[in-house]
This record gives sequence, structure tokens and C-alpha cells, in this order.
Amino acid sequence: MPTIRTRETKQGTVYTIQVKVKNPVTGATVIKTTTWKPDNGLTHKKAQTECEKFAELYEQSIKKLYSSACTNTLDRKITFAAFAQKWLERVQKDFSVHYYEMSIESVKWINRYLGGFKLVEITPYIIQSFYDKLDEETYTVTHITPKLNALREVMDEKHISYSILRHKFTLNPATLAKLFGGTSVGMECATSVAKILNVKVESIFNVSSEQRLYSSNTIARIKRATRCIFALAKRQRLIDDNFASADYVTYSKKIKRNINFLDDKQARELCSATLAYPDIRVKTCILLLLLTGMRRGEAAGLEWKDIDFENHIISIRRTSNYSKTLGIFTKEPKTEGSIRQISVPQLLLDTLKEYHLYYNDLADKWGAKWVHSDRLFVREHGEPMSPDTINFWFKKLLNGTDLPHVTVHSLRHTNITLQIAAGVPLVTVAARAGHSRTSTTTDIYSHFIKSQDAVAVQALDNIFNSTDKGE
Repeated sequence: MPTIRTRETKQGTVYTIQVKVKNPVTGATVIKTTTWKPDNGLTHKKAQTECEKFAELYEQSIKKLYSSACTNTLDRKITFAAFAQKWLERVQKDFSVHYYEMSIESVKWINRYLGGFKLVEITPYIIQSFYDKLDEETYTVTHITPKLNALREVMDEKHISYSILRHKFTLNPATLAKLFGGTSVGMECATSVAKILNVKVESIFNVSSEQRLYSSNTIARIKRATRCIFALAKRQRLIDDNFASADYVTYSKKIKRNINFLDDKQARELCSATLAYPDIRVKTCILLLLLTGMRRGEAAGLEWKDIDFENHIISIRRTSNYSKTLGIFTKEPKTEGSIRQISVPQLLLDTLKEYHLYYNDLADKWGAKWVHSDRLFVREHGEPMSPDTINFWFKKLLNGTDLPHVTVHSLRHTNITLQIAAGVPLVTVAARAGHSRTSTTTDIYSHFIKSQDAVAVQALDNIFNSTDKGE
């Protein structure tokens, strides 16, 4: 029963109501207090009656609060790792496969530090310590590149050809292309090849390693997952507050990432190298990325019906992705603004027409074995191609040039920066890039825009200096 006391003030009678409840987790008695003031005009007896009703309702609300927060005492003793798994189950149900897979990796990280703690034991100090360690965490990068001469000598000695590696030992063609292209391969691949040839890995591969800090994006993703897990625990009344929020912990300042792109001279050189490349698939794909600025997944998701040759327009309606659990799958583009139509130059259309002829000939060659996916870029029998293949194609192309070894995504940055440099309005640049807001374009390319501002000032200075001289 609630305890009710009265006291007289200058404003009249005030009732103090006290309720005692037992915390089912700690066993301690919790005292909650509130006040109630009767309306003017109520008799003393009527005021007492109304106060008792209010006190009863107040007691019920307090008991309900504690019972809902502690319905199951075991829930209050749950470890972070166990609750994080419950959070992952919700993520799997409500979000994309890609986000779910990234969340799994984030939780693995968090569990290394917080997994063994009970949720109610975790303090802001513990979380801050975790964040500080995370900011300083390094990982080992192993570089494994084939010693081509040594590799070929051993293969000749063992009478093992490229064809035997591919068909008898069923090595992936993309892996073999990396192997004989002299590019870096994984340890699994190196070990497999060394085992086939019955030699040590070091005899046919150069192996080196270096320590690197984790990227700011990786760290931000882990911290974001931490906040989300604690936020869910708070909503379910398992903890009093979200101690992973900025109210309690300090976040390291995010380092603004420099974007890599080719300047106009390098872009022209790349365009020339691409047009001269013998593989029409690589030629078409890289030219498409360079001249449109579309994302890698958007290019991999293109279908022939998306190409309007008559009106010089490409429609971007989907993106192709790869996941460990689903393999190659298709989804809608990144944002609503990413679903768009963009005009393309004649050079690209001519290349696409050339590629279309090659594509149809390839389909005819395979006949009944051909998979009619309608995708522009496909695997051997017409199945949708992994976006990762584009990375490999681009590396192969760059190996034959003196250009810096930028990433495939740098082609998008190159396209956008060239548009900005040419004076194309930001609204148009953003629309072609698939940015929902021009502010996104401005934020990403702010450094480049500032550098162009200096160029503009110099141009104005030259104009008005000429005016002063009467030229």
C-alpha cells in the first residue's frame, strides 16, 4: 500500500505519495515518491478520496514499470555476446543481406572485447577502453606474388600446363589469370598450386607482410553496431541507458578520406589504352565506367534492355552484388536517386554496338548451353558475372600502362571530378552520379571543388588584370 502524507504550504495542502517496490534482480527495495495537489474547491474528505485513487494508480504504474523491465530475471543477467546474437537475428529479418553480413563481422569484433561481460556490468569506461583499443588495432597484410620464371620452370619440369591446372585440378580461370598475370594471390591459392607442383610456397612465390591500421570506415561500422546493440537493450529495459552513445564516450575524429582519381591527361591516356585493349569485354566495361561514372555493381547489373541506342541513354535500374551466403544476387540501387537515366557519348555507344555483336556470336556459339540472363557482362555461359571480376579486368588493363594503380571506384571519382572541372552544374553532376542530394556530391568532392575555386579566382584575376591594362 502506498504511504500518503500531507503538508500545508502557502499554496494549500500538498499530498506526498511514497511507493515501495522490490527490484527482482538485486533484491533491494526501491522507493519512489511523487506529489499530488487537489483542485481548488474540493472538500478535505473528497481530496483524500481523490488522492487515494491517484496513489493507487501511481503504485500500479511503478510496479508495472519494474515488472516489464525485469519480467525475466535471467534477461538482466544476459551476456553481451548472447544479446548481440539476438540483435543479429533482428538485423537478418529487417535489413539487407549485405548489412547483415557486415553486422556479423562487426559483432565478432565487439565480442572479442565485450562478449563475456553481462550487459548490466558494462560501463562507459569499459566501452571507452574498447573504442580506444579499436582505434589503435592493426592487422597483418600478406602480399603473395608469383615468381613467374620459377613457376614456369617448375611447371615445365613437372609437365603441368595451364590447361591441366584448369581442368584436371579445377583451378578457377580468374585465379589462374591472376597467377600468370603476376598479380597478388591469396595464401589458399598459393598453397594449392605449391601442393600440385610438390614444391614449397616460397620457391615459386614472393611472400611479404606489413602491419596496417584498420580503415576509418571499418572502425566506424563496428562502433555503429555497438551503439545499435546497446540502444536495443535500452529499449527492452535491460539497461538504464545507452552507454555507447556520444553522451558517455568520446569518438575519435573521423579522418576525411582522400579520393583517388585520374587527372584529365591520365584519363585520356586510360581511354586510349582501353580502346586499344584486345578483350572487347574489358574494353566495353572500363569505357562504360569511365564515361558514365556509374558504380561497379550498377555496371554488373546492366541488361541489354537498359541501353537505348537510338536516344543515347542508359537506364540504371538495379545493382549486382556478391555475398558469401547468397553468391551473386541483384537488388535495387543504393538510393532512390540512384535509379536514373543518363545520356552517353557516341564513343561509348559505338563500343557497346561492337560488344553486342560479340555477345550475340558468343550466345550462338554455346547454343543450348547459353544462359539467357540478358546481362551485359556475363560468365562463360551467359550467367550473371560477379562485380569482383571487373576489379580483375581493370588491374589487367592497368598493368599494360604507366598509369597509377587506382581502384575501379576511382573511375567514378575521375568522371565526376572531370565534370566539375569542366564547369558542369553540380545539380547535373549529382543527378548523373545518382546522388540523392547535391550536398552528397559537395561533401565527397569538397577538396576538389575548393581547388577549382582557386582556379576560378586566378581566371578572374587574369580577366580584370587585362581590363586594367586596356587589353
